[in-house]
Amino acid sequence: MKALTRHERPITVVAKPFEISLAAVSKHVKVLERARLVQRTRRGSYSYLSLNGKAMISASQWIDHYRALWEERLENLAQLLEKE
Repeated sequence: MKALTRHERPITVVAKPFEISLAAVSKHVKVLERARLVQRTRRGSYSYLSLNGKAMISASQWIDHYRALWEERLENLAQLLEKE
């Protein structure tokens, strides 16, 4: 996804570093589209991807919230296990 941080890119360019088929990459992209994290634009026979910045910020905030929650819970568990 780093390839999309500044400009939209053809899906073939985004897929290139991965050792999976273009069809498999496309399936992953569909999941990201449903989550509204990326947008696909078709021009002729080419698909271009771009990031949805607002959705990425929202997802990051959600992840940060739950990361803090689970880190606290795991720390409490570690302390409990150390006592026993």
